[in-house]
Amino acid sequence: MLSEPEAPRPADLTEAVYAYAVLLQNEAAEQAARELLGVDGLPIRILRGAGTVAVVSDVPADAFTEEAVAQRLDDITDLERLARDHHQVIAALASHTAVLPLRLATVYLDDDSLLRRLHADDSHFRTTLNQLEGHDEWGVKIYAHPSITHPTTATSPGDQPRSGRDYLRARRTSRDGHDLARQAAADLGARVDRTLAEANLTTGIRHHRPQSAALSADPGENIVNAAYLVPRKHTRSFQDHVEVLAAGTAGVRLEITGPWAPYSFASPPQEQAERAEPAIPQTTP
Repeated sequence: MLSEPEAPRPADLTEAVYAYAVLLQNEAAEQAARELLGVDGLPIRILRGAGTVAVVSDVPADAFTEEAVAQRLDDITDLERLARDHHQVIAALASHTAVLPLRLATVYLDDDSLLRRLHADDSHFRTTLNQLEGHDEWGVKIYAHPSITHPTTATSPGDQPRSGRDYLRARRTSRDGHDLARQAAADLGARVDRTLAEANLTTGIRHHRPQSAALSADPGENIVNAAYLVPRKHTRSFQDHVEVLAAGTAGVRLEITGPWAPYSFASPPQEQAERAEPAIPQTTP
């Protein structure tokens, strides 16, 4: 949505500036960006600051008001298309240089308003981009899967308890199995964090809210939803360490995803986040 609430929207505003990412000036990345198409198939252009650049598209202002973005949120097909277009631009840039992804639907009134933001947060952008250079984000999801721990808790739809006592015993066994699996998943997450830190295989960790079961076609309850900033030279070792830890833990299912652009490690300065919160919250890829 238009992301400068302190600036009134001009009545005759027809175009706004959709911002995808900030990067350090890099000719190869900038040239690649100009060949891309962004949200809604719109062309990409480069907006240069002092030492950083913003990758942007000119978009119809009416399509990115708060009300318009809220409507796109309610339309799952439109939302998925917008998120896909946004991510494809960032992923293409990340193949050339360190990228600071901006939140989905970050839109400014005009070039001047975005240039003011580049100038005001120049130090933050430069420092963060230098820290992200040579790194990828990897996601680790750990699910409680109690049937692995207690196979007897997995019953077929036709199974019926023979008595009230059998029913209560089955319910207690199932509850205990779920509790044990949840604790095993949480403990594994803590061991993964500790082991990766001790082995210097990650330079950053973020823990996100567990993912809804509706978003996964596989069984289990998501207990740990973590993102790790991993130096590319340590990618294989990172994966091996996580997989070995999970293989020795009963009652859990592991999911490793990546590499991603560093969405989880691109938070803006706190004061900026309070001034300009986009209508669509960022989610982990």
